[in-house]
This record gives sequence, C-alpha cells and structure tokens, in this order.
Amino acid sequence: MEVKKPIIGIIGLGPVGSILAAHLARHGADVVVEDVVEKLLFTIKKEGLHISGIREVTAAIDKTAGSIQELSTFNPDTIFITTKACILEALLPEVKEIYDSDMKIISFQNGLGNEQLICKILGIDTTYRVVINYAGNRISFGNARMNWFQPPNYIGAYHKGTYTIDETTKNISKLMTASGLATREAPDVKKHVWEKTILNSALCSICAVTGQTMREAMEFKYTHDLAVEILQEGLEVAKADGYSFGKDALFQFSSYLEKGGAHKPSMLIDVENKRPTEVDFMSGAIANYGEKHGISTPVNTTFTSLLKAIENRYANP
Repeated sequence: MEVKKPIIGIIGLGPVGSILAAHLARHGADVVVEDVVEKLLFTIKKEGLHISGIREVTAAIDKTAGSIQELSTFNPDTIFITTKACILEALLPEVKEIYDSDMKIISFQNGLGNEQLICKILGIDTTYRVVINYAGNRISFGNARMNWFQPPNYIGAYHKGTYTIDETTKNISKLMTASGLATREAPDVKKHVWEKTILNSALCSICAVTGQTMREAMEFKYTHDLAVEILQEGLEVAKADGYSFGKDALFQFSSYLEKGGAHKPSMLIDVENKRPTEVDFMSGAIANYGEKHGISTPVNTTFTSLLKAIENRYANP
C-alpha cells in the first residue's frame, strides 16, 4: 500500500520561503506556496522557482494559493510560516480559521517568542521552531539569491511551555537535510534562538538606523563599540534566562560579526522600503527579557525606541 505523501504549505515567499520551497519541491515534496502577490504566484506557476548564488536550484511549483483560506483547500499536513515575525499577530488569526488538530505549525522566522505567540493565538499546546542559518534576497518574481548558508539549521518542539523533540522534529530535520538544507534536531532549540537573536540584534538595529552595511558597521569604531554593547546586554540577559554561552562568548560573537559581508541586513532593507521591522522580536525582545529578569538593557532599549520612531514616521506621516 502506497504511503500518502505529506502536503507541505509554505506561507510567505520572500527569500527565506522561496529558498525553502525550491529545495523541498526539487527533492520531490508535495509543496503548496501561499503569498498575497498575484504576479509572484503567476510567475512561479508558469516558470517555477529559481535560486542562484551559492546554490543553483530550479523547481516546478504546481500548487499556489493567494490566501490562507485558499491554502486550506489543499489540506496541508504541515505549515511553515516564513513571513517576517512582525506580521505574525495579523497573520495568525487567519491561520487559526483553517487549523485542525492534526496540523503541524512551524515558525521559520527570526527573533524571540514566535513559537509562544503561535501557541497563544492558535490556542494550541505544541508548535515547532526552526532556527534558520541561511539568508538571501529577492532578485525578481520567482528568482531569489542564496547569499550564505552556515549549516546546520536547528529544529525543536515547543510543547506546553517546554522545549523538546518528537517524531515531527525528526521527520522535518530528515526532510530538510535530504533536500539540501542540513537541519539538526535540538532538544532545547531556544538556546539557538537566543544565539541568533543576539547576533542579529547587534547589527540589524544599528544598520537599520544608520544605513550602514554590516561590514561598514563593524569597521567604524563607534558603531563597532555599540554592537559589542548590544552583544554584552544580550549575553547577560540570556544567561539570566538560563542560557550561557561560556566565558569567551563576547569575543566569539564579536569575531563572528566582524566577518560580516558588505551587504545590508533585512531590517535595513525594510526601513528603506518603509515596511514594519522585526525589532520587537530582536532588540525589543532582549529589552523585554531584561526587564523580566531585572537587567538593564539601555542600548537595546534605545535602538528599539529609535526604530519604532522611524517606523512611525513612515507609517503615520
């Protein structure tokens, strides 16, 4: 008897979602992609998805949906949410309308707190979290560039307030790895979430406010020193939350950022295009955890406030 192939829904076809969809579809997974941009869906259905850069991947995509309600008509077993974290609160009520108890929901986003927010709004006790260690940018409709990948990605389950692994994390890690996106199960994936959030916060916020590339920010003394202060705050708050990265963590994290290329982080691109940013899930989240644990986070708090002011300027001119 032939085993039914699971149907995988992917919400959001930015660079991260496009790279995921292309790899899974090329591997033979039954993929349905959802996005609100009709021209993007039309192009993908006609010409497929194309990934260039460090990977050359082309995949045919036969199933597309222009809304989450339309996505539900394909009866997806698993849904990857690959949108920016800042639109989760607006998106999740629509997901709740189509959710059933057998469906697996996977946060495929940056920042702290996504999996908790999903459980809260959907009213469920289990969701899944992937820490993505690749990035890219859109070239045109249906074409994305994969700029870097530092494997593995990590996946864990968030079940009734506790992090663990289960059969779903095992299956998803195997599927993603087989597709070319090496992924490892993490019994406590939140440690990896903290690590990436601290690193992202250090440069995303600075570059978004100053307009610098990552390399420029780390080569200019004043912004370099600010990045180190953001790292220090993040590491201190993470330790209070139960996640220590060792006595050499500040040096290791700083060294990592100093290898950043001459490209713009996504938060700067969001500001340039007058879109909402993910600051609430990065520097803002570190500041919130700091308040929870009684730790001062003046630099993260200041950059969060500056970015909220910038967003307000173009959201409410």
